[in-house]
Amino acid sequence: MKPYKAMVAGLALLASTISATASADDDVDGLDRVRQKGAIEFIVYRDFPPYSDERGGQFTGVDVDMGTALAAALNLKATFRTFIPGDDLDDDLRNQLWRGTVVGGTVGDVMLHVGADPQYVARQDKVSIFGVYYREALAVSFDPKRFASYSTLDDLDGHKVGTELGTLADQYLTNFHGGAIAKAVRRYPTLAEAVKAYCDGTLDSAIAPKGELQGLMHDNGCPARYAAPQPLVLQGIYHGAWELGIAVKKDSPKLRDALANAMAKLIESGELKAIYARHGMDYTAPGLR
Repeated sequence: MKPYKAMVAGLALLASTISATASADDDVDGLDRVRQKGAIEFIVYRDFPPYSDERGGQFTGVDVDMGTALAAALNLKATFRTFIPGDDLDDDLRNQLWRGTVVGGTVGDVMLHVGADPQYVARQDKVSIFGVYYREALAVSFDPKRFASYSTLDDLDGHKVGTELGTLADQYLTNFHGGAIAKAVRRYPTLAEAVKAYCDGTLDSAIAPKGELQGLMHDNGCPARYAAPQPLVLQGIYHGAWELGIAVKKDSPKLRDALANAMAKLIESGELKAIYARHGMDYTAPGLR
């Protein structure tokens, strides 16, 4: 047999072996796989304080503490992988949870901080999104010393308002009342930079998802006089509140049920609320406004 034909035959045999192994793995529920490993790998967003961030070589944040607690409830060790988000949640779920990236991608066991819009959840055929545990909402904080009064976004006119470039907050502020307060907006590459500028006094106000905003204000030691983040009621086509849940591959019902039970216990016992509190954040239960 010619060398190149031997190589092709060898690759074909390898592909067949890999395919057979993958098929066998597909028949094993994710819960059985993580128990065999003794560890469960959680997928969290990279550079996403106060939820998941790396500091001094250690992962920290609400999602990291939550994953650790969920793993402990299953008598497993928690490990974490971080990733940079793709264009949308479909990309993230595909690349990190059920298929892997095109080049050399592997997948994790569980993804946290997953948007759980009911219509989106219902149309998923590759993943299960469940265990809804937190309600997030766009919110505003402001320095009372710089505002004669504040009741609506119109009151931001003439002030400097910080937000993250390209986010829902940025889009909404830019288009609010036909751009009435667009000149007030100061855009930063990251929300962490925007909140730091706000806490340093460079800005008069900041708008962002409430949990992120509150946690970053805590991390940056914002003055105590600053108003606690207040949820905004958005107008028009914009949806300013959403709920977060957990995702696993669709073929892992035992893992899904085990994690759903563990999350329910974290909520019922108050442990999840305590995790948020450790990071300077108020816990908002799903469905609450």
